[in-house]
Amino acid sequence: MAQKKVTMDIKTKANYIVISFTGDLEYGVIEDIKKDLQALKLETKHGYIIDMQKVMNIDSTGFGMIVNFAKMVSVKEKRIAIIVVDDFIRNLFAISQCDKIFPISKNEDDAKQIIQDGWSSELSLNEY
Repeated sequence: MAQKKVTMDIKTKANYIVISFTGDLEYGVIEDIKKDLQALKLETKHGYIIDMQKVMNIDSTGFGMIVNFAKMVSVKEKRIAIIVVDDFIRNLFAISQCDKIFPISKNEDDAKQIIQDGWSSELSLNEY
């Protein structure tokens, strides 16, 4: 069985930052990524796009990492949008109800529009 791994890539755009994950956002493999994400001191005009197009699986630890990052971002009054194209990953977002607190888009252009214009969630981060 192949060992699972995850990588994170950060790209700063004109008015937002894209954080791309590749691999498995799961317990046992995200500890270093979680620390790196929490240590980010990134400034942006509108917010952050989390690109999960290359994520193979995500568990509760991965969702927790994203929720904690979102709480850190919300203190700065910035927005987050998440790109999810895989139906399996989208279903995991629905099962975890993270699709009720984060806007899910299919591409970067849609995500960029969401962080610029705003999005009304079904649940707040505090209610989650």
